[in-house]
Amino acid sequence: MVVSTRPHPVALTIAGSDSSAGAGIQADLKAFSATGVHGTSVITCITAQNTRGIHKLEPVSIDMIKAQLDSVLVDLRPVTIKTGMLYSAEIVDLVADTLSDYQERSKNDVAIRLVVDPVMTATTGEQLTNTNEAIDNYILALKNKLFPITTVLTPNLPETSALLGWDVLSRDDILKACSELQRSGSEYVLIKGGHAKTRGLKANDVTSDTSIDVLYNGIAESYHTYEGERSAKEVHGTGCTFASLIAGFLAKGFEVPAAVSQAKDLISTGIMNSYAVGSGANLVNTFPEEATRFDPERARVFTQVTNAAFELTKLLTPKLVPEVGINIGYALPYAKMEHDVCALTGRLVRVGERISHLGGAKFGASKHVARIILATMKTDPKMRSAMNIKYRPETIKICNELNFSIGTFDRGNEPEGGSSMDWGTRAAIDVFGSVPDIIYDTGGLGKEPMIRILGTEPKKVLEKINRILDNLD
Repeated sequence: MVVSTRPHPVALTIAGSDSSAGAGIQADLKAFSATGVHGTSVITCITAQNTRGIHKLEPVSIDMIKAQLDSVLVDLRPVTIKTGMLYSAEIVDLVADTLSDYQERSKNDVAIRLVVDPVMTATTGEQLTNTNEAIDNYILALKNKLFPITTVLTPNLPETSALLGWDVLSRDDILKACSELQRSGSEYVLIKGGHAKTRGLKANDVTSDTSIDVLYNGIAESYHTYEGERSAKEVHGTGCTFASLIAGFLAKGFEVPAAVSQAKDLISTGIMNSYAVGSGANLVNTFPEEATRFDPERARVFTQVTNAAFELTKLLTPKLVPEVGINIGYALPYAKMEHDVCALTGRLVRVGERISHLGGAKFGASKHVARIILATMKTDPKMRSAMNIKYRPETIKICNELNFSIGTFDRGNEPEGGSSMDWGTRAAIDVFGSVPDIIYDTGGLGKEPMIRILGTEPKKVLEKINRILDNLD
C-alpha cells in the first residue's frame, strides 16, 4: 500500500474548467476535498457552460499548460494525478511527457498514481474535440502516450466504444473491452456502466436497471464488479467526480479496488442526492456527511477497515460466513461511543462460492461490532478491532490447536434489558481474566451462534483469520 507521509496528501487534476461548477476542474476539486486531500489544478480548456450545455470552448495555450504543470509539480508534489478533458493530441503529448518525467524523478520518494478519465463528450452530448481527425489523433495519443503510465483508466460506455472502435453492448462486451483496453498499458481498467440509457432489457445487457461498473486487473486476471441502482435523473459531472474520488482515496493510501469501492459509495450517494440549481441537468452532491469530518486518525482507521474488507473478500471461505454476514470494525484510540467505531455499512456475505462486499466503511455503521470493541477496550484500550465469523466446533478446535486464548459466554444467562454484545463480551473477559483472542457463544433463541476475533487493529485480526484458514479443511 502506498501511503503519503505528509499530513495533507496532495492530488492534482488536469482538466477543463466548467463555469457551472458541475464538472471539470471545479467538480474535481470538490471531490478531492470530500476525500480529505488537498486539491491542485492545471486548466487545459475554458468552457462557457451551464446545466443545459456547453456554449463555447477555448483551449489554453500549450505554454500556459506547461507552466501550470511545472509550478504545481515542483512545489506541491502531488501523489495522485487525475486527468480529465485534455482536448487535443498535442495536450495529451505534453501531459504524458511531463508526468512521465515527474514519475521518474519521484520514484524513490513515493509512487505516483495516475487516474485517467478519457473525456470526449459532456453529459449533454456535446463533443469536446473539434473534428473526426482530431478525435482519432486524440485517441491515438491517449493509447500511445498516457495509458502506459496510467494506474486506473475510467472510461464510460460511449468512451469505451470510441477508444476501441466497436460498440460495447453487453456485460460480456464489457469484460472483453476491459481486457483489450488493459493491453494499452493501464494497470487497472474501470468501465463505468452508468451512461446506458435504455432500461428493462435482459439481465446480461448493460442497459438494465442496474448500473454496473467493472474493474479489471490484467496481471491477476481479476474482475471486481460494483453494482448500484441506476438514477432516473440526468446528473452533470458524474464521471469527473467519480474519477476524482478514486484519485482522492488513492492519495489517502487506499488500494485500487478499495478506492473504487469507496468512491462508488460516495458517487452513488451524490447522484441520488443530486440537486437542481439551473433549468437543465442536476449536479452531484459531493459532500456526504462522513467525508467532511476526516482528521488524520479517523482517516487512518477508515482506510484500514476498507482495505481489510477487500482482503477478506479474497481470503475468506464460505464455510466461515454466518447467515447474518461478517462485519469488521476498528475504533479510534479514544473511543467512548458507537460513532467512534468504524465498521462496514453492508456486511461481507456469501454469494455462491465467493464473498461479496456490500457496503463501504463508516463511523457508527454497526452497533454490534461497536459494542464488542467498546466493551473490550474497557479492559484493554489497545484491543480496538474485532470481526465475527460463523461458529463451527471445528473452528474452535483449530483455535485451541493454534494456542489462541479463548473466552466464551452463555446467552441463556443474559440479563433482560441489556445489550447482548456488551454483556457477552464483558462476561467472557471477566471469566477469562483478560481480553482473549477469541470470544464465542453457541447461540440462543433466535440468536445465531458466533465467533468473534479480537485484535489491536484490523491487520492483526486478519493475521489470526489467516492462521485459522491455513488449518481449515
